[in-house]
Amino acid sequence: MIVTIVTPTFNAVEYLSDCIESARAAERPGIEIEHVIVDGGSSDGTVELARRYGLRVITGKDRGIFDAINKGSFNSSGELLGFLGGDDVMLPGGVAAIVDAYRRTGARWVVGGIRWIDERRHDLGGLSAPPTWMTPRMLICLGWNPIMHMGTYFSREFFTELGGFDINYRDCGDYEMFSRARAAQRYARVPHPVACFRRTGFNNSAVNLERSRREVQNIAAVFGPTSRFEYQLWRYMMKIWFNLANPAWSMAKLTNFFIGERGRAYF
Repeated sequence: MIVTIVTPTFNAVEYLSDCIESARAAERPGIEIEHVIVDGGSSDGTVELARRYGLRVITGKDRGIFDAINKGSFNSSGELLGFLGGDDVMLPGGVAAIVDAYRRTGARWVVGGIRWIDERRHDLGGLSAPPTWMTPRMLICLGWNPIMHMGTYFSREFFTELGGFDINYRDCGDYEMFSRARAAQRYARVPHPVACFRRTGFNNSAVNLERSRREVQNIAAVFGPTSRFEYQLWRYMMKIWFNLANPAWSMAKLTNFFIGERGRAYF
């Protein structure tokens, strides 16, 4: 099976070698990795580095990260499509676990857990994949997106049916896409982390906080409940589930709260 991993880049040379090597290491007998780099005009050697690794590189202006991901996805050949930031890394056995869940369940998309790391690849904690019974309304009521793009894979057929990411969303296109996907089809779940999300302080949603909030409001208007009671019910139910399913994550939040570092929380 060919698994495509699409990595959108823009001046990403600092961490790109880690990303590429982790994707390359994911190959197994029966699993071929097609790693596609989609670059929006880097001037720091990103394109040259990717080409030295022998990767296919698509270059040119785009309308943001989700437009870039669409370009790479629709111009690739894998049966499964995954998305990995230029500063993110796959974990050993992560792709194999995704492929196993895909084959075993017949689901058209698979969601895995993730780990957070910092600039030096120090562990900042993990997050289990959300439960398969989580509906789009529950997802919206939680108020943030626990389906992480670096741990999520689509069958090519399903991604095409969905039309890819909505490029009108500049920061929360993954939240909108995953809400839309869940409305159409339940995902298979790999509970443990399959990839790492590197927190640098320059992540898209962190830099564009106000724009991200507006986009979340637009997504909630489409997929969320109109009843305040239902909103609160699902919100607290999902918060309880995530805290119980991720005790270390929950403890880290409490620690940050009590030592007055709420601004540094990773979640």
